[in-house]
Amino acid sequence: MVKLLEKEDKNYYQCEECQNIYETEELAQKCENWCQEYKSCNLEIIKHSIKESGLSKSQTPKFILNILIGALIGGGFVYLLNNIYIQQRNKVPTANNNLIQQIVSQVVPPQGFQTNLAFGDSVKKMLDCGVIDLEKMKKLYRGEIPEYIQKMINGSNEKIIINKETANYLLNLFWPLGLSNKTEFNKNIPFAEKDLPRLASTGGWWLGRKDNGAEYFNKCEIIKLTPEQEKVVYEVAQNTFRPCCNNSTFAQDCNHGSALLGALELAASQGYSKDELYKLALQLNSFWFPDNYIKIALLKKITENIDWPLPRESALIKEIMSSKYSSAFGYLQNVEQKLAKLNLPGIQTQGAGCGL
Repeated sequence: MVKLLEKEDKNYYQCEECQNIYETEELAQKCENWCQEYKSCNLEIIKHSIKESGLSKSQTPKFILNILIGALIGGGFVYLLNNIYIQQRNKVPTANNNLIQQIVSQVVPPQGFQTNLAFGDSVKKMLDCGVIDLEKMKKLYRGEIPEYIQKMINGSNEKIIINKETANYLLNLFWPLGLSNKTEFNKNIPFAEKDLPRLASTGGWWLGRKDNGAEYFNKCEIIKLTPEQEKVVYEVAQNTFRPCCNNSTFAQDCNHGSALLGALELAASQGYSKDELYKLALQLNSFWFPDNYIKIALLKKITENIDWPLPRESALIKEIMSSKYSSAFGYLQNVEQKLAKLNLPGIQTQGAGCGL
């Protein structure tokens, strides 16, 4: 049942699941029904929400449009990170600015994160399976396959580096991998088969030979995991989240979920331990959602004097990647609200888009 809000002699309605506010009860109820059934937000619904402060119209639609256009052609990350730097320069006192600059360099270091992973022939197998179509990929990148992606298509044993240049390329390569790679645990996905064509991850992937990525879900034999490897990936996937929604990596209803699952599968197949998988998840999420993890690191530094990068074996990595900090609701409650109480000059949060 949606919540009735009254402000300046006018009624507004709030979804009690995600707290978004609407001008009509019908929209609020649609939002609440979706949140309850799928444990995530529907972008087509929440674009009609309004801000609680002053109840002014939300800028979500414009932001989503910017991200959808820019994020997957390499500009989204630069836009987000530049926005952080601009706000730091304009709003943060010198002492705090120095601290934030230090944290930025630790959470998303200019040199990035060197991994022990390589794509090998996995991208070629995705082409053979049809989950990646080269002509459609060219259209996404304005007629030409980026050099980085072409190198992976050709087959590469070069170790993957996660940085601001590669982050969005990796998102677009890991996404179809996690979506399509055949595993036993994908049989347990918490969505009905009929729902797959309209989820942001499966239905949103149109770069295969078939226009809807749901056609490829759990269908391609790209990476063969042992039962032990499947077990550890399944465990880590169920206990890692992303700030764009409230589902775990295993419930891959958005591109970041599918992409992280694909990365975990590739890493497990190449010998990563459970601790290394959690650290990899944090490294990828940090470059996919830089503003969120910079704020998490800032809060931990101020309140607990914890510095980044965190040791691989640190239990804190698992906590950071859990729903407590990395889900949309957990992040709002345990990071945004706590930072607000500290009365610090803020870094405006902008979530990443979940589509092409």
